[in-house]
Amino acid sequence: MGHTPSLGVQCVVERLTMATTIEADWVLKTMAAMAAADQRLDAREVDLIQRVYEELTGRPVDVSGVVSAVQIYARKDVIEELSEVAGGLTPDTKAAIMEGAYRTLLVNGHISDAEQNTLDRLALALRLSPSALDAILARTKEA
Repeated sequence: MGHTPSLGVQCVVERLTMATTIEADWVLKTMAAMAAADQRLDAREVDLIQRVYEELTGRPVDVSGVVSAVQIYARKDVIEELSEVAGGLTPDTKAAIMEGAYRTLLVNGHISDAEQNTLDRLALALRLSPSALDAILARTKEA
């Protein structure tokens, strides 16, 4: 596709340079779930998910693919599923998941109460300490 990834996408991707397909899949599932958290899908959220997906997998995904994923993960409790496997994830993978989720919320410039609640649930599911979470969120805001 020929465009350079934005700094935000690059940070998430760099965290997963050694990621398995399963780890990349968790980042993307979580981003889709976060996009669905406020019951509205913003074009900027779609664009961000498309860019991260291509960077992590090397394959493009069209808008309909992102919309389908968001619809699927809106009906599932991705965070509950993630909590079941969180113990086996590396700290870098957990950080990449949290960064991807937070970037998805930040992209439209407003975080609703529902989105904040979902983000809080995600941090608990990943078993992130308050200091680790604060560091990830601060780093993400700066990027």
